[in-house]
Amino acid sequence: MIEGLIETVIPKPERFPELGVDFLARAPQSTEGVARLDTLKRRVGKNTSLREYISGDYLVLYALRGTYLYLLSIRHHRQLSFDLKEHWGR
Repeated sequence: MIEGLIETVIPKPERFPELGVDFLARAPQSTEGVARLDTLKRRVGKNTSLREYISGDYLVLYALRGTYLYLLSIRHHRQLSFDLKEHWGR
């Protein structure tokens, strides 16, 4: 799994930084979603683009700021939440 990520998933945005979809261009479906998106936009600033793309079973979220690319998360499509304890209430 790790080898596949290193050889296939990670090199794509390195080579084609704008490959992913603009994460901040989403249209939230609730007032809470609108508020969270506004907060996120303020936090990343005007000079940063958040992008996501799907590669096989993985969703990759990364940030572009100038010529720098920051890998923020890689999630398997079956992963419900990073905070499993909170999600499952245990």
